[in-house]
Amino acid sequence: MVVVLVVIPVWATDTPSYCRSCKATKPAGLAWEQSTHAKVSCVQCHVPPGWSNAVKWRSREWLNIWADYLNVPRVPSKGSRPGSENCLTCHSLNDIPGRSGGIRMPHRVHVDLRDLTCADCHNQVAHPKAGSSGTGVSMAVCSMCHNQDGAPADCSFCHITAPPKDVHPKDYLDTHGRQALLDEASCMRCHHSKAEFCDPCHERPTPDHFSGTWRYTHGATAKKDPIGCTGCHSKDTFCEQCHRVRHPDDWLRTHGGIARESAGACLVCHPQGMCERCHAQRGVKVGL
Repeated sequence: MVVVLVVIPVWATDTPSYCRSCKATKPAGLAWEQSTHAKVSCVQCHVPPGWSNAVKWRSREWLNIWADYLNVPRVPSKGSRPGSENCLTCHSLNDIPGRSGGIRMPHRVHVDLRDLTCADCHNQVAHPKAGSSGTGVSMAVCSMCHNQDGAPADCSFCHITAPPKDVHPKDYLDTHGRQALLDEASCMRCHHSKAEFCDPCHERPTPDHFSGTWRYTHGATAKKDPIGCTGCHSKDTFCEQCHRVRHPDDWLRTHGGIARESAGACLVCHPQGMCERCHAQRGVKVGL
């Protein structure tokens, strides 16, 4: 009986299937199955090394198993983010090269610096996003220290070889806006400062924006080059402020009375000339 009450729950907490049984951790478990760490158990990463930490983890989860079985409140549980000590039980700093893939990266220096952990840089290695291997490292972490006010920010300090000149596709000036809206962090891997790099261009809209008739004439441009608009403006939150208006089927017959009551509301979207041309065609005097 003691074996059933103690040994089986203790054994269960060591299995990945136990961790994935929770609804909150199931997505992480599914991602883990596709990762390079799929043969490493959850507790090897998320429970700090040491006998006392293992006992504390298993004791709490032993109570949770029986609390769940008896339908009583469970003990609050919060997963531990992997510390460097977890990673270093398998990976030796002595075996990690200081240069790899054209990048200079002395791991020992960084692990001992500013309380950095392996997971700060390798944050997807065990739980990659869909379609990603998780082995890549984002420069967003690097730029926290490698900037003008901290560690050297010159590219050649870390990059042994310069990045290829064709790193961007030929149409990136037209398409980069949408990509930046979806994943701004990827841009900041190289362009570390939004204020210094992005704003000098984006704070000056193209001259046609100041023509005075842009709100009425931009439609043709938007149809021809929609990505040119959505590079700066979100279709859902910006364009729909006007374009979500849907006039009723009898609008042509009934809009006159509403226009007389609030002419300014019409002119938000429609130029005065549009009204005049349409009314002239039908021989009706414009009431605006």
